[in-house]
Amino acid sequence: MSIKDLAFSVYSFFFNLGAKKAVVENRVGLVSMHNAHFTDGLGEIKREMGKGYKYLKIERKIDFKFLTTDAYRLGQCKYIFFNDNFMPLSKCRPNSKTTIVQLWHGMGAFKKFGMDIPQDSKVRAREIAANKKLNFVVCSSPNVAEIYANAFSVDLSKIIDTGTPNQDFYFRKTHTHIYDTYPKLKNKFVILYAPTFRDGISNEEIFNNFDIEYIKSKLSSDVVLTVRMHPQVNNNAKFEEYKNATDYIDVTDYKNVNELCKAADLLITDYSSICMDFALQRKPMIFFAYDLDYYKGARDFYFDYEKYVPGPIVKTKEELVKTINEIYKKQKSGEETVDKIKLDKFYEFNFDSADGTATKQLLERILYN
Repeated sequence: MSIKDLAFSVYSFFFNLGAKKAVVENRVGLVSMHNAHFTDGLGEIKREMGKGYKYLKIERKIDFKFLTTDAYRLGQCKYIFFNDNFMPLSKCRPNSKTTIVQLWHGMGAFKKFGMDIPQDSKVRAREIAANKKLNFVVCSSPNVAEIYANAFSVDLSKIIDTGTPNQDFYFRKTHTHIYDTYPKLKNKFVILYAPTFRDGISNEEIFNNFDIEYIKSKLSSDVVLTVRMHPQVNNNAKFEEYKNATDYIDVTDYKNVNELCKAADLLITDYSSICMDFALQRKPMIFFAYDLDYYKGARDFYFDYEKYVPGPIVKTKEELVKTINEIYKKQKSGEETVDKIKLDKFYEFNFDSADGTATKQLLERILYN
């Protein structure tokens, strides 16, 4: 038995002990193994449910408490919300009165995930077993419901397609602390570069292609370049070299990615679902897809990338700089900075009739029906 299998067995033992007891009616489990700050959909759930419930927050800290006490208490929850796959669930036997909801951390349909991507047979078996425990899976629009049903291998009847809680953040006025942390962003044209995670050597290529010194040298002094790397890329040796540069602001460790998206005027990404956050705000995006053919082979997309993305695609740093400056000049002169027809089509497909009430509608379905 591997260490991971042993850990899962220990976890499920204590979870199942708790699940054999009566559920604690006002206990809500919020499980986040990748976003420990609970500023995404899980935070929206807590905000909407309010003070009448007690919240058990489970984050990425695999220790004795996680494997025992926390597992036991999670087994007693009336409601459990996840924002990602949770493999220990594969060996758990939830109480029949517990409702388990997968919020997922991405919005809309973009790159393939779940059952739609290749996976090691042992991991896939765990994934399937864990997904069988889900009562509901949430997605951002009826248009992507079937994709989510297939990706999680659940019946379409388990899909709640009234919107993802995370999208509600962008429909309300909220105070942000981002300018306290990064005062240089205030009254500037802010670019957020947020590439997706790649396996293996291709992560090194991110920094070979996104030449920070070259890019910043070609931009106006009114432009601030911020970079947010995936946590696994953040540990990359090549990235450590860039951390000492003065040409950009590293925002990788900022707790609230939604606030970053609100503060930014322009997104540069490649295949990350963060493009959905900018689509919700109708903000301009550039897709820096220098390794598109590689990524199609490694992961692929649900739709034709070139026709689907709601912004210009560039593949060289020269093209990138040219496109940034075009968008910057348009914004300064009050011109339209997006392809409105393409962005509207992307928005309508992925968000349908989003109005900031997705969390409320979700909880009405779960709590009162």
